[in-house]
Parts: sequence; structure tokens; C-alpha cells
Amino acid sequence: MPPLLECVDALPLKRIYLIAGPAASGKTTFATTLARHMRATLLSMDHYYLDEDVVVKEYDEKYGVMPQWESPDAYDVYRMREDIDALLTTGSATIPSYSFVHSRREGYQDMCLDEDQPLIIEGLYAIRFSGILSEENDSMLKLYIHAETEERRARSHIRDVVKRGKPLADFEKRYHFVDLGEKRWVLRQMHDADFVIESTNEKRYGFFQRDSEVSHAEV
Repeated sequence: MPPLLECVDALPLKRIYLIAGPAASGKTTFATTLARHMRATLLSMDHYYLDEDVVVKEYDEKYGVMPQWESPDAYDVYRMREDIDALLTTGSATIPSYSFVHSRREGYQDMCLDEDQPLIIEGLYAIRFSGILSEENDSMLKLYIHAETEERRARSHIRDVVKRGKPLADFEKRYHFVDLGEKRWVLRQMHDADFVIESTNEKRYGFFQRDSEVSHAEV
């Protein structure tokens, strides 16, 4: 298992930080806080989900043929690679804007990256997709956010309904596929990480303690 990272002082300085982990592990909260602390640009992989009508579908013994939102194939990896290249080489990119309510891309938004500014890429498969950045290996750091299953399930229950507008009655079906996706693809990324960061509801860890202007991160 990769070493546990407990303090920002131990974080090596890199151009690119990849933050991966299972659903509702605290990736976005941690990445947002880290971006503020480092004055970095944050790119979420959530913008690169495919539209529902083209996302990969598979047969499931319990629910029949269903879209596989937890699959690595649910992402527009080609477009994501193009946008990351543009950010690193030109300092700007026009990235998609994805709606979880309607399960499709709805427009675009401009993003900028200064020459001396770190880029943080956060998402379910940020480490798995590190291969598209093979030319940046020496300037890249992989972080995996870990949280216990029951905590993640409770967070998912709130997030899906409140933030993503999904029907509460469909939660068990959605989480069935979340669980399958984690076992098939997501959890194994931990072994490829440079550092693991523990995330719990019970503690506010002192990862950002050295900077009094940044509050402790709770993910």
C-alpha cells in the first residue's frame, strides 16, 4: 500500500496532481481545498461524462440492460486529453459543462492555467487515466482518497438527491452499480497512487494546518 499522506508539508511540488478515489470518498472537497491552498487550477473529470444515449450499456442479472456510469468507458477521454494538452501548452481551454440532472453535456466553459500554476485533475479514474499524460510522468503526482464503505454510502445518498437531482427511490439501484464499478475498476487504483489520504466524518485532519488562511479540510 502507498504511504499515508498526513500533512501538506510532505506533498512534493509538481505541475500536475491527480486525485482519484471511489464515489463520495471526498475527492472534490479535498481537491477544491488543495487548489485554494496551492492557488492551482482544478479540472473535474465529471465534465467529461458521455451523454446518456451513448454511454456504454451492459446486462445486469438484477436490473437487466443498464447504462454503466461507473465504467471507465463512460468518459470522453479523447476530449479530456485535448483539453489538458491545451491547458498545459497554451494556458487555456474550452471544456464541456455536464448536467447530472439531465445526464448530458450542456454547453461549454472557458478555463485558464497560468504558466507557473499547478493543475489538479480530480475524478473517479484520475489515476487510471494517467496514461494519457505519459509525457508528463516526471511532473505528476497521484493521490488516492480513501473512505470506508458505509461513510461513502451515506454521503452518496445525500449527494445524489440534493446535488444531482436523482430520485431518492432509485438510490438502491444506482448504488448497486457504484458497488460493482468499485470492485471492477475503481479500488485497484490505490495500488498505483503515490500517496493515500484518509477521509472520515469523525475527524478534521490537519493536512492544511501550516496555512492559517486555509481552514482544515473535512471531506
